[in-house]
Amino acid sequence: MDFEGFNEKCKSIADQLKAEKRLTVVGHYDADGLASTAILVKALRRAGVETNFINTRQIDSDHIEEVNSLGSPVVFVDMGSGQIELLEKEVKNKFYIVDHHPPVKETDNQVNPFHYNIDGTRELSATGVAYFVAKAMDGKNTDMSVIGIVGAVGDMQDMHGGLVGANREIIKDAERFGLIYAHRNLTIFGRHSRPLPKMLEYCSEPLLPGLTGNYVACVKFIEELGIELKDPAGGEIRHYADLTHLEKQNLTTALYMLLLDHNAPHLVTDMLIGEVYELMKETPKTELRDSKEFATVLNACGRHEKGEVGVAVCMGDRAEAWSQAKALLEKHRKELREGLELVKSKGLEELSNIYWFDGSGVIRETLVGVIAGMTYGAMNVKTGKPIIAFGLTDEGELKISGRGNYDLVRAGLKLGAALNEATKPLGGEGGGHDVAAGAKIPPERKDEFLKAMNDIVGKQLKK
Repeated sequence: MDFEGFNEKCKSIADQLKAEKRLTVVGHYDADGLASTAILVKALRRAGVETNFINTRQIDSDHIEEVNSLGSPVVFVDMGSGQIELLEKEVKNKFYIVDHHPPVKETDNQVNPFHYNIDGTRELSATGVAYFVAKAMDGKNTDMSVIGIVGAVGDMQDMHGGLVGANREIIKDAERFGLIYAHRNLTIFGRHSRPLPKMLEYCSEPLLPGLTGNYVACVKFIEELGIELKDPAGGEIRHYADLTHLEKQNLTTALYMLLLDHNAPHLVTDMLIGEVYELMKETPKTELRDSKEFATVLNACGRHEKGEVGVAVCMGDRAEAWSQAKALLEKHRKELREGLELVKSKGLEELSNIYWFDGSGVIRETLVGVIAGMTYGAMNVKTGKPIIAFGLTDEGELKISGRGNYDLVRAGLKLGAALNEATKPLGGEGGGHDVAAGAKIPPERKDEFLKAMNDIVGKQLKK
């Protein structure tokens, strides 16, 4: 890892950005994209640069016209490195790229960790790259280190039990100023924001046999462990964060034994414990106290086309923007539950090397990928194949979202490359990470795509 060379490049880009009088940040609409947008916008405004921003699903030929209408130099964040030849050809204004996706080539106007032997898939998210650019502008921007961690977690870079690589440098900065508490703990979503039985009831990563989806069983499970369900003082149902150290140990052990009793594979049991990141300046028992829950708030904003709300929350708005974000989060959760139930009722289709389902016209196309990732745990799907999901865009194109797991990646899966290879001959566009990627194609070419994708994945996994 050439971290010194990477920092030098960040400083070069930072100096160029500060020299601009006016800029527009164009970021992706997911958690990593919104967090990285917020970091750059805040840093640039602090540096005295007039800065606006937009967030979009992807940059392709359909979105270039909007970018050209902005009338200012542009900073693409969490996108651009894979589309740089298109940008060089069609973008009329001066542009920069702050990205972590596999780059097509190296250029003076972009910073990408892959050029410095830093894996952008696991070791540094776009938010991390944006953070180091911001830090190079002014050391005081280390106060945004917590958002760098939120973006990395939102990009699933902690899936191996914690953040690694260059992400650790961001953690050091955040710890130095008392902004986070990084420690090993139960990784179940909702440790801070959900009452204890609700945390177990809604757990889908991993699926808890007999507990997930059954509130009464969750209450009984907790009580049989001798854990007081209600706070003796206030009478409110306790959260995981309220438990004593011994109670947390007992609950974790019982959950681990539950999974083992149901012959859960190591991929599932390993998900139970990992490094978690508590944001110490945020209010306890809110979604913003935990990095993973914070990232879910951002995803809810972006996927419901309110990216500006998520950016405002990242930049510190705990009044109007936070109120809007909470409402979007509830809507997001409701649609995910409904979408997952639909997939459960219809079941997954299966080819020799992939699973797939079609949510076109029923599931919001911005959510099909999230639901695809949830099906491994919620439906107890065997993890030996990636899951491909389809949705229909407002423009009538077929949106493709692919989700894998790190066992598949270790076996050779490269979803982004596979989607790109499968869709290009069909008049589509695709790309992304090894474990999660997306694409678009004409709807009538779905069957051709499935055959091509199945063949390509088979070759990658050497089946």
